[in-house]
Amino acid sequence: MTIIERALQKHRLSAQAQGAGKRARAPQTPALDPAQRVPRTAAAVDSRSCREKRVLISSDTDEDERYAAAYRMLRTRLLHRARTSNWTTIAVTSAGTNDGKTLTVINLALSLAREKTREIVLLDMDMRNPSVCRAFNVQPAIELRDYLEHGRDLRDLFFSVGTDNLLIAGGITPTDDASELLGSSKFEDLIQIIKRGTVDPIVLIDLPPVLVTDDALVVAPKVDAVLLVTSAGLTGRAELAKALDLLSEFPMAGVVLNRASEATPGYSYAYDSDANRGVKRSKA
Repeated sequence: MTIIERALQKHRLSAQAQGAGKRARAPQTPALDPAQRVPRTAAAVDSRSCREKRVLISSDTDEDERYAAAYRMLRTRLLHRARTSNWTTIAVTSAGTNDGKTLTVINLALSLAREKTREIVLLDMDMRNPSVCRAFNVQPAIELRDYLEHGRDLRDLFFSVGTDNLLIAGGITPTDDASELLGSSKFEDLIQIIKRGTVDPIVLIDLPPVLVTDDALVVAPKVDAVLLVTSAGLTGRAELAKALDLLSEFPMAGVVLNRASEATPGYSYAYDSDANRGVKRSKA
């Protein structure tokens, strides 16, 4: 063996030893207690129906892929902020109605789940107009409203679509007691159950528009950050300014400008992560 070969072998052995030491010192993700793991039931969905509702359960066509790319950009920027700030729970609201808030949070959840590095939880807390289950055409065994009202069995609350690491809970029956339910300890208990029973979760909470009810303001102090969805050509500057003012005391994950491009209506976005500085937007 030549001097060079011996030197190379020594270098390889040294690198292997250092790598083994780093692996030994690396923190291990604690295993979940099976008794605490949040159960979920796989729900069958109709991909054609989802496509008609613009729910990106798959990206089988070139058009779907273009739309999915916009959500991947939104996902990447949101995850960067979440990791930097150690966020787990993110509420999603809008200034007014018809801003595409629920479609945005659904497709964002699907995009996050495709990474398969963590579990994504989507809670439909827009209980005055629950729409998430209707978007998937799923009849939940237990509605989220019933769980918060009566403490029903968690076993039948969550369902998954497309991938096991996406958990969804919602309902189809509206209620006028939404703000009271969101203000109850049951809501906070549910968040703690999710944190204990899922792997490195991101929890997205769909809420009513902030200018329509007080629900978003009830939840905002209980979550890590708020994501505000607006719509080009629909959300006025005055409405956006008022919504930002109402949310100004809470951490902002950013502002999503829905329908930012006429070329791909409903799926192109501007995203401003410095929401409290005004309405300046940067293309996502």
